[in-house]
Amino acid sequence: MTSPSPNPEFEFVGRKQEGHALLRAAHAQRSAVLVAPPGYGKTALLQVVKPALEERAVTLYLEKLAPFSSFLLELFKGLRANRVTLEGLTYSASESEDLKSWRKSHTNADQQARSLVQGLKAYRERGLARPFVLVDECSSVTASMVPWLLMLEEQCTFVFAVHPATLYKSPAKRLWARFERIDLPPLSPKESKELVNLLCSHYRVVAEDERQYKTNLVSMSGGIPGEVNRLIRFVSAGDIVRRKQVGTSYAQDSAGSNTRAIAIAPVFLLLAAVFMIQKYVSLARGEMDGYVAAGVGIALSMVFMPFARKLFLARD
Repeated sequence: MTSPSPNPEFEFVGRKQEGHALLRAAHAQRSAVLVAPPGYGKTALLQVVKPALEERAVTLYLEKLAPFSSFLLELFKGLRANRVTLEGLTYSASESEDLKSWRKSHTNADQQARSLVQGLKAYRERGLARPFVLVDECSSVTASMVPWLLMLEEQCTFVFAVHPATLYKSPAKRLWARFERIDLPPLSPKESKELVNLLCSHYRVVAEDERQYKTNLVSMSGGIPGEVNRLIRFVSAGDIVRRKQVGTSYAQDSAGSNTRAIAIAPVFLLLAAVFMIQKYVSLARGEMDGYVAAGVGIALSMVFMPFARKLFLARD
């Protein structure tokens, strides 16, 4: 239940109206669903409103709804951390022992979900406020989850974040009928400019033609906060100014290439280790051909690793 966005205030530009709508729904004990494609700031909005909700009731932040067993596990841990009593369970000083005891008593997802529903019901019957449960990624909701989510929603207030297509999946329509829908549109040009200025300052971006650089960022991003962030982080200032091979997905592709370039290094290290083992085995057996071949393999692994890495990186 950690925050995945280290600087949510930067992505929150232009979302005040949606933030207020979310808080109004939550304070009225109505569940809400944030609807937008990736990159529109759903995560940032959840993080910004979380402190305001914490002032009113127990507030839990969970990263995703699927797999459902993991969601239930994280929900249990969050409730335990906030001393929300579950039926048949006395909390000890050890989270691992309590978790082990709970899972031993409730061996499958249905039993675990029922335990959480009963525990939250008992909690509410003591006159305590409904907990808020914020879930960052709920696009993988399935038919088997829906009945339990409906029962949980009777005892707590959900705030879910989903891709628009998720609302039209038949199994979950009953669930969304209980939620207040809050759409996140693209930022206006004025809001995009404000976000560009904030992020350029944060990342200390230097461009020869700063005015043109920021103007192009606003137009290229299409008002998508995540795209502004990706363009600034992963595309050179020169390419932005010249609008060189920069489409709406170029920055995302560059970010992915950077990730793949980092991930490929262990592959070459593993190959080098295999050749190293082969080298010593060949030496022990007196097989000079194998010994020499392994040495060549080690050298090639070390030489080609940086070249292979560059193949994945976006060019300046």
